[in-house]
Amino acid sequence: MKRIFIALSLVATVAASAQLDRSIRPTAAPARTPTIAQYQKFQLKNGLTVLLVEDHKLPRLGLTLTMDVGEVYEGPKAGTLGVLGDLLSEGTKTYSKEALDEKVDFIGARLATGGSNVNAGGLSKYAEDLFALTAEVAQRPTLPQSGFEKIKERTLSGLKSQKDDPGAIQSSIFNARVFGAKHPSGELTTETSVAQITLADCKKAYQTYWKPNVATLTIVGDIDLARAKALAEAHFGGWKGAFTKKATFPAPADLNGISIQIANRPSSVQSNIQIGNTIQLPVGHPDLEALRVMNEILGAGSAGRLFRNLREDKAYTYGAYSSFGTSRYTSIIEASAEVRNAVTDSAVEQFLLEINRIRTESVSADELRAAKNNLAGGFGRSLERPETVASMAGNTLIYNLPADYYNGYLKRLEAVTAQDVQRVAQKYWKADKLLISIVGKAADIAKPLERLGYSVSYVDFEGKPAEAPKFDAVPAGLTAKAVVESALKAMGGMDRINALKSVNWTQEASIMGITIKSEVAFAAPNTLVQKQTSPMGANETRYEGDNVTVVANGKAKELSAEEKAALMADRFLIDELGLLERADLKLQASKVDVNGVPCYALEIPQAKGDPIVKLYSIATGLRVREARTQEGPQGKAVVNVDYSDYREVGGIKFPHESKMPLQPGMDLIFKTTVLDVK
Repeated sequence: MKRIFIALSLVATVAASAQLDRSIRPTAAPARTPTIAQYQKFQLKNGLTVLLVEDHKLPRLGLTLTMDVGEVYEGPKAGTLGVLGDLLSEGTKTYSKEALDEKVDFIGARLATGGSNVNAGGLSKYAEDLFALTAEVAQRPTLPQSGFEKIKERTLSGLKSQKDDPGAIQSSIFNARVFGAKHPSGELTTETSVAQITLADCKKAYQTYWKPNVATLTIVGDIDLARAKALAEAHFGGWKGAFTKKATFPAPADLNGISIQIANRPSSVQSNIQIGNTIQLPVGHPDLEALRVMNEILGAGSAGRLFRNLREDKAYTYGAYSSFGTSRYTSIIEASAEVRNAVTDSAVEQFLLEINRIRTESVSADELRAAKNNLAGGFGRSLERPETVASMAGNTLIYNLPADYYNGYLKRLEAVTAQDVQRVAQKYWKADKLLISIVGKAADIAKPLERLGYSVSYVDFEGKPAEAPKFDAVPAGLTAKAVVESALKAMGGMDRINALKSVNWTQEASIMGITIKSEVAFAAPNTLVQKQTSPMGANETRYEGDNVTVVANGKAKELSAEEKAALMADRFLIDELGLLERADLKLQASKVDVNGVPCYALEIPQAKGDPIVKLYSIATGLRVREARTQEGPQGKAVVNVDYSDYREVGGIKFPHESKMPLQPGMDLIFKTTVLDVK
């Protein structure tokens, strides 16, 4: 019966289609005036501005308190406001750190603090508490020494981790170059600058910037105007003090020509590319809608020219995109991607080709229509979120926009022409004054980039000028197989490894209150069981000769031939035993530094995706790192696992610790708890 229904539905669809001439594009309807929830504004006597967006659909309430102090240059103590932001929630005159956290948890709220803002949210029935908590951390923080030391240490740890994050490195070195190190947007928070920050610096910053006359309290949610006024006055009306004057900074000078800067990261198997220049574009500028359309066509998403060129056509990357900023101050327009080392120079060529093409050629009618439709649809969907309306209210205030500015967005968007798109592309993409910034392995990418004919310079991970690296080539005649054999010898030698009868190895890692246990059991000649247990469940992979089975949370998984082949490549207790059987290993031409240890790098090709890279200490022969490229929510990323604390057990050296970074300042560290070798 179901098949008959499906068939009838298909016939009806075909019949309906036959009545339409789909070669004729429907005429676009006139742009509608969107319905945007109104915001209400009032001001307290101390100068604090309050913006209210009522939304009674859900019993929720959100508060955002922001200090508008302009651009702040911190100089040798860059990072002070960041440390202060975390320090604000370390306790107040009314609540200790523990009592504050307990109060927030008790009412099921959220509370977050930054160097110039406080955000709180929760159920609207706790409106009084939410206002009180926001006021407490903003007006009466204790800024304790103990909290300061903890936050400073955590910040330093995070900065150390960022040294292994190509994206974080790129963001720093790109801004340092296009804005200049003496500009607020170009200065970098470094380990050196954070080390110099004192508690007195944080207290001075708080006393300077946290004043009611530059504060805006944005309220979104289930509350009416009368109650919002009463609570704002009760909790913020007594706040005293005044911020004196915003600092002003000249706009950075444009670059002189097109230049390439490289931050050498020898362990990289892909290059992080960012290309762009500075722009001046406040919200409300008459070019804004045309620039949005231009960016949509060039690279805002998967339909953009950059994505279709570099990913779909050339297969250089998982994704290539462009974007631009809007601000009262200088911002940037940029395009970026992460590509394989071998195609870095070619990818740069294609970026420049697409940037030049949108500047010199008129976009097609289809591209123009599709871009407008996508932007209009996104705008309409965004209006469903009260936070969007709150942002619009804030922009109207900050940029002194007409009250109906956002109501006219769709009409302004619809009025954009192909000529407008080309005009703004020429105006904002300064094609002869671009910075091409690359974080990658200079030994692989530097020479090919030189053929493009642009000047090439080098910077360190803080954007400071650096000497061109001396590519330390591996000894002539050294092979990948020799490196693998050296590693096996360093572990204990083939005779001892082949004599193994059994190994039981348990490692544990704890993070955020969660314990993860990893167990490996080997029994000669060819049985290997790998098991991982955590509060989320248990997974087991069992190898017996040429058979492999996977059980996830008690349920066996059916494996495809491709999945089985990939798993069988990992059937060895000691990875290097499997590598000995492969003839496709590649020894990278240059030595690689891993945490100060010179290493040889082996590339292990995969059936799909980028090769795995294993790095071996030249001094000891032992493996110290494994790097795998994975696809994540933010795109392609390299995940490193570092091996250390090698100890001899049963005549074989095993690493007793392995570390994998999860995010800046947070590592997953497995430590050996049991190792029985026979």
